[in-house]
Amino acid sequence: MKRFQNQQQKAITVRFSISDYLKIEQEAERIGSNLANVLRESWSAYNNSNQLKSDLKQLESNLLRQSFEVCCAVQGLNPIERKEALDELTTRLNGGVQ
Repeated sequence: MKRFQNQQQKAITVRFSISDYLKIEQEAERIGSNLANVLRESWSAYNNSNQLKSDLKQLESNLLRQSFEVCCAVQGLNPIERKEALDELTTRLNGGVQ
């Protein structure tokens, strides 16, 4: 990355099939834009999608942890019982492999 320190942008060359090129061109015309903007927006959407997947995975983990803690509290588990319950849950979530 050191070689691009003073640059704000960098051009790249990409090859598409004629069919894909025409679809990208049609999309650019449809939205009143150009090919470069369609590709930049696609890259941005791809990155947003990956971030959303990461956020959802973190949310799922947080909800599971909170649900576990609520269940332990409702059952009145002591620390040893809580550890045993966590080990059992981990085993079950991993398909029986700990």
